[in-house]
Amino acid sequence: MTKETYDLVAEQLLDATDEDVFDAYTDADAGRTVFAGGPDWDVDVACDLRVGGVWSIRSAPPDGTAYRETNRFTLVDRPGRLAFESALTMPDGSTVRRDVNVTFRNEERGRTRIVQKGLPTAESRDAFGAGFPGIFERLERLAARSSRGRARS
Repeated sequence: MTKETYDLVAEQLLDATDEDVFDAYTDADAGRTVFAGGPDWDVDVACDLRVGGVWSIRSAPPDGTAYRETNRFTLVDRPGRLAFESALTMPDGSTVRRDVNVTFRNEERGRTRIVQKGLPTAESRDAFGAGFPGIFERLERLAARSSRGRARS
């Protein structure tokens, strides 16, 4: 018998090019901002951006236990798509495994779509989904800053 899982689709139009959004999403320095749960969080990111490469994120609230995420890239197609297998270890020690697909598409503005498959419960899907508005806001801010800097050059 196959265990039921839940999928999460998060999608947002961002005012930046797909290249700048892709780069901000995968850049280790930018990731310290994008994947922070708040302004005082301690975040470490390392990214080996290639198929088979590992992208690790450790994010901890002030005086709290860290979330640890290890991702292994299965597809890297800059600037259009990323896919990776992800294991997120929660502060309580439990691990959530999922497959993640990200698409970056230029339309009138860049549309970023993140699909996470295999979440174990509807509650975990909803909890993950609650974090995306902040992630998209920080991602757009960093990508737009990169776009503006290039336009001045």
